[in-house]
Amino acid sequence: MLSSSSRPQPPENVSVIVEISDGSFVDGFSVRLKILEDGRTIQDDDDLPDIPAAPEIPQLYENWKDISLENSRKLQAVPAQVTNVATLENWRTRAEELENLCRSWFKNHAFNSLRDRIRANTRVSHDQSVPIIIKCETGNNEQDDVLRRIPWHRWDLFTKLPNAEFALFTDFRRPVPTLTAPVRVLAIFGSSQGGLQLEEDAAALQLLEQRGAQIERVSEPDEETLSHLLLYQQWQILFFAGHSSSEGSSGQIQISEGINLPLHTLENRLTSAVTNGLKLAIFNSCDGLGIADFFAKLNIPAVIVMREPVPDEIAYNFLLYFLREFSQGTPLCLAVRKARNLLEILQRKFPAASWLPTVCLNPNQSEFVWPSVTEEPPPVPIAADIPPKNGLSLLVRWRSLSLRLQIMLGFIAVVGIFGATALWKTNQCQIFPSLCTKPDDITLTAAHVDQYISYGQKAIADSRVQLSEPYLSLKNQGIAAFAQGKYDVAITIFDNLRNQAKLNKSAPGFSKAALEALQDPEILIYRNNAMVNLRHNQNPSLPIYTIAVAAPLNDNFGLDILFGVAQAQDVAVNRKDFNLKVVIANDNNNLNQAQEVAKVLANDKNILAVVGHYTSPNTCAALNIYSPENLVVISPTSTVVNFQSIPNCNDPNKVFYRTVSSSRVEADSLVRYLVEDLKKNAPKVVVFYNSQEGFSKDLFDQFEQVIRAFNGSIINKFDLSDPAFDTSKLPPEVTNADALVLLPDGGTNNSMALQKAIEIVKLNKGRKPILAANPMYRQDVINKAQDDTINSLFLAVDWHPQQCGAEQFRKEINEYWGGDLNRRTALAYEAVQAVVQAMQLSKPNVTRKEIRQKLSETGIRFETAASSDVLTGLKIRFDPRGDRKEFTTRVIVTVKRVKGRLSYELVKAPSCPPQ
Repeated sequence: MLSSSSRPQPPENVSVIVEISDGSFVDGFSVRLKILEDGRTIQDDDDLPDIPAAPEIPQLYENWKDISLENSRKLQAVPAQVTNVATLENWRTRAEELENLCRSWFKNHAFNSLRDRIRANTRVSHDQSVPIIIKCETGNNEQDDVLRRIPWHRWDLFTKLPNAEFALFTDFRRPVPTLTAPVRVLAIFGSSQGGLQLEEDAAALQLLEQRGAQIERVSEPDEETLSHLLLYQQWQILFFAGHSSSEGSSGQIQISEGINLPLHTLENRLTSAVTNGLKLAIFNSCDGLGIADFFAKLNIPAVIVMREPVPDEIAYNFLLYFLREFSQGTPLCLAVRKARNLLEILQRKFPAASWLPTVCLNPNQSEFVWPSVTEEPPPVPIAADIPPKNGLSLLVRWRSLSLRLQIMLGFIAVVGIFGATALWKTNQCQIFPSLCTKPDDITLTAAHVDQYISYGQKAIADSRVQLSEPYLSLKNQGIAAFAQGKYDVAITIFDNLRNQAKLNKSAPGFSKAALEALQDPEILIYRNNAMVNLRHNQNPSLPIYTIAVAAPLNDNFGLDILFGVAQAQDVAVNRKDFNLKVVIANDNNNLNQAQEVAKVLANDKNILAVVGHYTSPNTCAALNIYSPENLVVISPTSTVVNFQSIPNCNDPNKVFYRTVSSSRVEADSLVRYLVEDLKKNAPKVVVFYNSQEGFSKDLFDQFEQVIRAFNGSIINKFDLSDPAFDTSKLPPEVTNADALVLLPDGGTNNSMALQKAIEIVKLNKGRKPILAANPMYRQDVINKAQDDTINSLFLAVDWHPQQCGAEQFRKEINEYWGGDLNRRTALAYEAVQAVVQAMQLSKPNVTRKEIRQKLSETGIRFETAASSDVLTGLKIRFDPRGDRKEFTTRVIVTVKRVKGRLSYELVKAPSCPPQ
């Protein structure tokens, strides 16, 4: 076996070119395959079978294209078009006809041969993306145009190659440097004629500002203003939102109402911008392929456009989904794919929504990834940087909105009311009020928040769950039946889906897709919610009790919580006399989103309790909203010792409880293991933590107190939030340390500290013991650090499937989900158990206040507490602060290789609970 250091490393960049040439839809096409690694051709195959004829595709495409909806971003859109039910159904029918034919075409053996050749010859790591670049050169422009517009993402290659995203070929050109911090963005907002909600695009761009971008926004500029911005400043990204079309030689945009600007008139200025570093263009507007072709000639290596007229809602939602991924470090093409997948949510309203966004690429270009913020942004340029041409130019060149406002007020005093009116039109704060907030103050609109909350009537936005066919279609059918109130149909579909997945999870060729479907907790929750609604409709005297689960479903640890809630709900609903409904809310591990989600949940008086959130800062942010509404929140993972110690964390009505033990117990368990089991008396340690995050700071404080009680000392501490922290080598103090202590945060808003902690594990190479916080209890930590974790990375956890009393629950987890899970699942299950017990004891007066009262009594009256299904013989009781009473120490786990697989294994556990 090769050592990890001698294994061949995957290339940094891989691109696949599928070149469709001689032929026609009537006769079929020749096809050629090229695979590039880091700009070097490693595969060039022209011996592939011809793609078969598909003569119906061009006409079906034209039939679909003939229908468009109102309120799109197409330049000079037909004003009389009405979005009515008949038009929508007709559009849906034509979209399905074209999509079904393309799916059938893609199943031909020629496409299968091409697919298998691509899969066999692409080497990438799990976090890389693979652009599958379609190059159309048939010699017939009309055929090429249709080939560029069909739904290539429906080819099963993209199901079997989950990191792949289809793109369109531009040209082979010399690659340019990747994005560098701070990324400068020129954002142009054209006319909002027709009711376009361009303020939604503006709000989405703030995600980039949170990640260090410097954005210059200009609304309805004239050509002179654009010229000066392009000539005299440097930009890496050009963004446009508004109306556009591909008409003419370069395409055109509507920069203000009634004024269209052909882009070729800006060619010299755009060329100058490219010379100065412009490398990515995003046109969140209609019919952009002609625009992409024009920009490719200017040597812009990547352009994102919409291939067809795009409804306004699709445009701004795509931008939000895309920027959320891209700004967090997801490679460009993979970020587009994830955003495209999320558009599936809107396809009932806008058929073919996921067809529209497209990346047009230079195959030689290295993948664009958002850079880490490692330096302070440069100062705001002085007035001399840009020659002032008129009042508008003076306003748009400033980066500071407040400074812009001051200048504008000065102009108002000089030019009077008429001039002030004209200038006020350019003030971004009036046009887009959300832009006047600081990045940290960004809040989602009500419409956006709604996309992250569901009880079965729609899929959850930004969920990490990505299903393959046929499971994806079955899930969507079940959701559609639920939304229509056809609960019996929904139950049947969801049950068939899970049964089919259970049967296929061990079948060769089907196991991966089946296991993914079986491990989708949304399906089980939606199924049981449908059962609850159906039973209540049949017997209205049987009440429905509703709880919510709030967790970051964009990551595995959020899904772990959802597994536990789904399983506990299933147990409760199967009792047949208890209707427990669960509302799912995705907080994306983001403070602002956690607060917005909490507002919705707190205002829904049907919701009686909340299980969540994942990190202590997010739980604290939400607690400020839950507590005044007497809404109990039970967290399975928030461990900060004293929530009142966190600034602005208020719980006046004492609604906070947790099934997890506190960070004091975690610190005590780790230090005791270091001293008593690893025999490091009076230990000296080096600590790495995040000084800017509440959980990490709290755990550091607890660790410092405990290690001093054992006559130990902290040699030095290092701040993982410091951009200057060097992850290329270990600090010299490590040499004299008995152990390293890694206390990264739970990834609130970003995972930078966690990624740095993983690098430290790799640098240590197993030489010193590492005591680590629970955010590192993740499989991807093992996957990245590999053998460097074995018998050297130690964590203290409240539950492990190998500990005494856990055997029965471990078996049940395996039956439900097809594999072992972790303490987050177990503790979330217990949280639901505790709430259900409180509800039972409160009957018939089940209210928020009664549930809180019953939970508070568990620490006083032993018999009122629920018996844990997770650890046999244990109760679920809470002290006056809401802390778990039973957990006074934690079990210790480390990484071992078992049956060829690295996993967290038990190394120390307390004695069995009494039977």
